[in-house]
Amino acid sequence: QSRSAELVRAIREACIQILERDGPDRLTTQRIADVAGVNIASVYQYFPNKEAVLAEVFEEHLEVLANQASQEFKRIWKLSAESFEGTLRAIIAMEAEFLHRLYQVSPDFYQQYHQALDVRERINQRTQAESNPSWEAWFPLFLSQHNDIVREGDRDTLAFLARHCLEACLTATLRERPEALMDTAFREELLLMLLGYLLKR
Repeated sequence: QSRSAELVRAIREACIQILERDGPDRLTTQRIADVAGVNIASVYQYFPNKEAVLAEVFEEHLEVLANQASQEFKRIWKLSAESFEGTLRAIIAMEAEFLHRLYQVSPDFYQQYHQALDVRERINQRTQAESNPSWEAWFPLFLSQHNDIVREGDRDTLAFLARHCLEACLTATLRERPEALMDTAFREELLLMLLGYLLKR
């Protein structure tokens, strides 16, 4: 078991090295085997194809991002009592940055499988495991904290529409204009869209 875990780790690390040094176009199972210093049969013993190795690499990235999100959420929750706009800006920045970081690992693979590699769901699982509310449960409470500036309407409905509007916009951006995820001006436009929907006129 120890040898198997070491072999899987070597294959995963080889995949990461190739992606970082040569780019995803140079990634093949044979190249992974060569860089890992193993026979290609050893790669196929654990992974049927390079996509399976990539999935393993993405799983590791998702775990790292979930850990980081857990810490970032503590800052966002504290901020939520102080600034409505600042909280939304922080949420947009975190989601955009996480999506962009995953996209950069292997753009084509992530574009194809991003729904299965759902960073939001992984973050939700982590926060709930730490006895914190899910994103879905927390956002209506956040709106209720700011009843003085949030417009009239059922908080669950407002939260549902705002959350899914942001998610849809980020997903479309990932698909059509991934470079915009790191554009501060673009993120501000997303913020204005949410503020325009959520705030009293």
